[in-house]
Amino acid sequence: MKKKLMDLYKTLPLVPPDAGLREVAETMLNNKRNLIFVGKESEEPQGYITCMSVLRELINRGDRAKVTAGDIAVSIETNNIIELTKDMDTVVNLLCKRMGLPLFASENDRVTGMVSPEEVIGKLAKLHKEERQKRVNVEQIIDNMFNILPLGIALVTKDGEIKRANKLAKEIMKENLTSSDDMKAIIRNNYQKIFVSGGESYYRFFVTGGDLQDEEAMIIFVDATAEYNLVKRLENAREEAETALAIMLPDHRIEMRLKSIVEYMDEYDDETGKIKITGVIKNGVYKHVINILKLVADAFKQGLMELPGMDKNTIVSATVLHDIAKVQPTLKVGDLVNPKEVFEQGYLHAFRGASIAKGMYNVKDNVYYLIKYHHHDEKELPNDFPDFLLPMFRFFRLIDGLSAGITRRGSNVKMKVNDTRICVAEKSNFPLYNRRVEIDLYSGEYISERL
Repeated sequence: MKKKLMDLYKTLPLVPPDAGLREVAETMLNNKRNLIFVGKESEEPQGYITCMSVLRELINRGDRAKVTAGDIAVSIETNNIIELTKDMDTVVNLLCKRMGLPLFASENDRVTGMVSPEEVIGKLAKLHKEERQKRVNVEQIIDNMFNILPLGIALVTKDGEIKRANKLAKEIMKENLTSSDDMKAIIRNNYQKIFVSGGESYYRFFVTGGDLQDEEAMIIFVDATAEYNLVKRLENAREEAETALAIMLPDHRIEMRLKSIVEYMDEYDDETGKIKITGVIKNGVYKHVINILKLVADAFKQGLMELPGMDKNTIVSATVLHDIAKVQPTLKVGDLVNPKEVFEQGYLHAFRGASIAKGMYNVKDNVYYLIKYHHHDEKELPNDFPDFLLPMFRFFRLIDGLSAGITRRGSNVKMKVNDTRICVAEKSNFPLYNRRVEIDLYSGEYISERL
């Protein structure tokens, strides 16, 4: 840019063509220039003189010789001139081509000075220093980021020598690898292990560039703690849930009763209206209750119980006792039956269960109503059913049905709570039951569609 070239540009003094060598030398000394122009004011210089030219003439002829500036001036050729509008790269390239010869600068089509090689060198040195500092800063930033990444990264040779590693990788390898043979086995992908760091974090590793022709390979340690812990939690989830439920039960006989009631897996035939028994789930109702409690916990975490009209304790109590009086027929795998004929209508065990819960465990009225009418459609509710219980009634009916799908059909249920609205996506091993449900607990608006 022009501004950059102006920084490297020096104006040169001008002596008339008839000036003697003494005047030329004095002009150079007074202006601290080793090169000056020869010419007339307001005109294009006819040439230039260097201090070397003056010294040569003084040695050869002496200072009394009648030699003028015009006699020894060197003419300025067009290819020795550069416009001030040129950029730094152009200036540097021209200076290199000039091999030490002066490079003059022109402004508004008139030569007024020269490009100073010293200034160019100084500018380049400064730029080089700045670029080097930038590179150092960038490398420092990369190193810092390298060390705060949630990944362990190590560069190793095929012989197992660690060339470079970030802080996390060093910690993992220090705690888990005892020799270079371990490292070699990792590079050859002949090493199966979950690494532990700090006793709390778990890492799996991936190797890139570990082929035989590669001299180096990169090992990436990925945090698998959440996955590892999830597997562990899943392994213990049912046992924990059963233990928690047993603690909540007011009577160990409730636990025994729930575990004694089976549930059936079945396939429904649209044409005949019959079902084929495909599996018998021991402890079925007990597992059904546990699955409802998990759905309650999920909703609780999403803030549902913060709504007026929702009470966790009421729903949990109703969950534990709602099927306590359920009676199932004795069936076996392969039986083909009409469910309307074989299975007791739901409201019967609901009524019995509510009566037992009230009479034996003195449950509150809210729990009593939820148990008694959990198999009723909303439009079938009696006139004395409390309106304020409707949000919990709708929620309880929803999760009771979802749990049935989880328990009997292995459904995968994803529930999202958005204020008073609940949106559910249920995917079953039986596509017939795949559905999307959306319900507003306050208004009762209900949408159900197949997926």
